[in-house]
Amino acid sequence: MNVDSRDYQYYNQLFKHRTVVFNNIVTEDIVESVILPLKEFEEDNSNEPVKLVISTPGGSVADGLVLCNIIDQYKKPLEIYVYGYAYSMGAIILCAGSKNPNVKKYCYPFSFALLHAGYCVVEGESLSAVDQMEFNKKVDNAIKDYVIANTNITEEEYKANERKQWYLNAEEMKEKGLVDFIIGSENSED
Repeated sequence: MNVDSRDYQYYNQLFKHRTVVFNNIVTEDIVESVILPLKEFEEDNSNEPVKLVISTPGGSVADGLVLCNIIDQYKKPLEIYVYGYAYSMGAIILCAGSKNPNVKKYCYPFSFALLHAGYCVVEGESLSAVDQMEFNKKVDNAIKDYVIANTNITEEEYKANERKQWYLNAEEMKEKGLVDFIIGSENSED
């Protein structure tokens, strides 16, 4: 494997500053790119905060929910920063950690989030397709319950917005409990 020296320096500097950057689509790669580094920091001897920087269009629910589990149970100070946007599964990830006193979440004034109904493709034999749809309903309900339990979004608001593209600006993200602070605002913890 040929390692570019610029890439090495970039990742080495991030690691020295206890920073994990996730600016990609949520796929199974999240294990290597985000979860394993977070777990390594969680198990080291430092109590310096770990920074997770996200800017993602979303992606796989199954893979993203694993990261939610990690954030919800994180044992060290974890600061999550939205550097642009947390769309779709990224917004669900942003809901994580709301009940964990070790987690603080930040965004910038021009950060955005997007919540919307899940996307699925069903194919195969008709009975298999029915099974897939039933499973997708269970997942959709679990996500709805997770969002409601971990934000200030009510069940009525969720139901009113679940069939559309529900974009939230920084102020709305803070109001709805997806982030704790807007960097640069008067009420921020800069």
